[in-house]
Amino acid sequence: MHKTSSLAKLREAGHAAVYRAAGGNRELVGLWLFVLSTFFGTGMSLCAKLLARQGVPVFEVVLVRSLTLLAFTVPVLVRQKVNPFGDQRRWLYVLRGVLGFGSVSLLYYAVTLLTMADANVLAFLAPLWAALLSPLLLAEWPSSGLVVALPVSIFGVLLVAQPPWLFGLSEGTVSILGLAVGITQSLFSALAKMAVRALNTNTESMAAIIFSMGAVSTLCSAIAVTVLGQWMLPRTASALALLAANGLMGYGNQVTQTAALQRAKAAPAIAMSYLSVIWGLAADVLVFHDAPDWLSLLGAVIICGCSFAVAYWERLEKQRREARERTAAVLLGDEEAVQPLLDPRPAATATS
Repeated sequence: MHKTSSLAKLREAGHAAVYRAAGGNRELVGLWLFVLSTFFGTGMSLCAKLLARQGVPVFEVVLVRSLTLLAFTVPVLVRQKVNPFGDQRRWLYVLRGVLGFGSVSLLYYAVTLLTMADANVLAFLAPLWAALLSPLLLAEWPSSGLVVALPVSIFGVLLVAQPPWLFGLSEGTVSILGLAVGITQSLFSALAKMAVRALNTNTESMAAIIFSMGAVSTLCSAIAVTVLGQWMLPRTASALALLAANGLMGYGNQVTQTAALQRAKAAPAIAMSYLSVIWGLAADVLVFHDAPDWLSLLGAVIICGCSFAVAYWERLEKQRREARERTAAVLLGDEEAVQPLLDPRPAATATS
């Protein structure tokens, strides 16, 4: 009896080793896809900033991006015969789309008021918002590291903003409106990801994920353009090219980010996302000839460091919790409860 039990444990260990070997390449591909998604995301924001300088309204840029998402995903859904709003929780899909629309619109507006690097840095407040709001909205308690990370992050935001009342300057180096828009954008981004978390859409197709956001975003941006009377027909070839590039990069960002999160583990994927700050800084220097001062760079390091620390602490606490559950399951002899914990393959995750 003891020998049979030992052989069963060896088989389980062998299966786990095979899964790890197969999952290694899968995760590496996921990380490279995440690198590519940060490049597409920064390119998308760069196009929006250049379009704003040509007088193209923000909501028009969002509308073209949303229509591009639909153009690529509708044929796939028709071929797959998938109804992206067929789930009984369709209101969550709509909510995710509205929050995603708000996040993208505010990001495009933020880059017109701030440098690319500052706008990207403020976006990294999203994990802190998510950790702060999870107990209220998802009944998920964050790690104790949030208590330390939150006030330190606020200090980092102050270094980026450099308000005159604190730094003794005649005027602030960063637009207060831009700062408010950037912080609000990070809140919308966090809420959109929490809506995805509430859906727990591990089996949802990639096309359905992208379509649900694109459809709601198209409707919202079309209403905004009509109500505000901001529709402007691009008159130059460069504006048309930038609109097209923005739409394509928006689709590329959604596809690569969704595919990356379905392959890579959360912690290293989050670490790769900080490359967007590097791309944004490069765009500021090379395209706009706008180099940040050392205080802004220090603030950026602090915000990114706190965001990564929160993600790392969350990961550690999850591993400890799984270890406790595995130990309890082994002691109780519950094989069904132990098996998912022995399988290290990453679960698929949907993005907003």
